[in-house]
Amino acid sequence: MKHFSYILIIVSGLLSCTDESGQPELFRPDNCDSTAFSYSRDIRPIISANCSYSSCHAQGGTGSYDYNDYAVLADRIRAGRFVERLDLPVDNPLHMPEGFRMNPCELYKLKVWILQGYSNN
Repeated sequence: MKHFSYILIIVSGLLSCTDESGQPELFRPDNCDSTAFSYSRDIRPIISANCSYSSCHAQGGTGSYDYNDYAVLADRIRAGRFVERLDLPVDNPLHMPEGFRMNPCELYKLKVWILQGYSNN
């Protein structure tokens, strides 16, 4: 019985181990830079190509928000669900960008930039 108690304590201790960082683990595609990203150099072109093209998240577009405006984009990230919608299955009507999946490296850069605090730099 004593051995069972020790085993139970060890197993419960192992099962309670978690990643203390609180950050989701991201898959980094091959040949994809993983350093700090600049909004103007790295992220804005990704947003422009995938989100804020003329018919969607641009001024006068069909999307509810103008992602060409950094303050609007940052507010939407703070509000939550921004990354979640990128990760939904493409056939889910809430998936963004609508109808296609972003390039894995661009998606990685966008997520890392968000995890790094989405600076306007």
